[in-house]
Amino acid sequence: MDSRTFIASLRERPRPVYLFKGEEPFLMDQAWQALLSALGRSSKGGSIRGERFSAREVAAAEVVARLRTLSLFAPIRAVLVRDVDAWPGEQREILHDYLRKPNPRSCFVACVASKKAWKELERLAGEHGAVVEFRGLHERQIPGWIRDRAAAQGKRISLQTAGLLMAKVGADLQNLEKELEKLGLYVDDRPEILDEDVEAVVAHQHTDNIFKLMEYVGEKRAAEAFLCLRGLLLSGDAPLSILALLARQVRLVWQIKDGLERGQSAAQLAKTLRLPPFVVERHARQARRFSHDALSTLHGAILQTDLRLKTTGLDPEKALESLIYRLCR
Repeated sequence: MDSRTFIASLRERPRPVYLFKGEEPFLMDQAWQALLSALGRSSKGGSIRGERFSAREVAAAEVVARLRTLSLFAPIRAVLVRDVDAWPGEQREILHDYLRKPNPRSCFVACVASKKAWKELERLAGEHGAVVEFRGLHERQIPGWIRDRAAAQGKRISLQTAGLLMAKVGADLQNLEKELEKLGLYVDDRPEILDEDVEAVVAHQHTDNIFKLMEYVGEKRAAEAFLCLRGLLLSGDAPLSILALLARQVRLVWQIKDGLERGQSAAQLAKTLRLPPFVVERHARQARRFSHDALSTLHGAILQTDLRLKTTGLDPEKALESLIYRLCR
């Protein structure tokens, strides 16, 4: 099941075992919090805090011992363990023995970052509980996700305003959630979050700098591009995050360029991409600076750098500087 189906299933009594799979930690954390709330409701024992561990720091035997022991402070014990695929064979067997007959007064959540856990874990989790997959959201899904998260806070936000928020913050769900919380406090008792609220509350220096970086690259202004990159790094942005935002900027400019050349208007593209019209118009001006071949080269170079960072011990900051140097040549 996916994360939405999982949260909907918590209306019934939660099961004793769950396997969380995927590379979207924020959605996993949301699901874990929803599970704790559901456990508290089903046991009628108030709030359940839960315990969280990493398999790299705790042995399977210790986790199993906790699961078999009743909590002194709560009617049910909830335990989440990240990276269970880090446990070697003998540790996995200890876990298998427990999962064949799990304690009904405990709830165990095993997390793996990869898309596929080992077969016996999947089988036992499916037999006594459920396997939940957490897939990353496509950019087109994020405005809808923002609308749903705002609704959970008791606020309304249109898809266009949600698109504006994404344009300013990026696609990182955790950062979007933080900005939504700020917006909720800003609008106070007002039920709807508007464009002007986003403009007033959400800092746009981050995405503006990515936009400027793209401009400098397009104009081969290496010195300004390096200064812009250095500013992003000094402000605390992670190199992989900068790379992801730069890739998104290239894709967005490319989509808008292609759409305009196909005869679509800025208004039509704004609706398709779920972005405010002024954002599309701003990127349309930038799109005129790049040919399709140039955008293809940019995108390829970014993907190559991303792959090298994820598969080698390359220094991330030096890799970004090298990328900008190559692009500005």
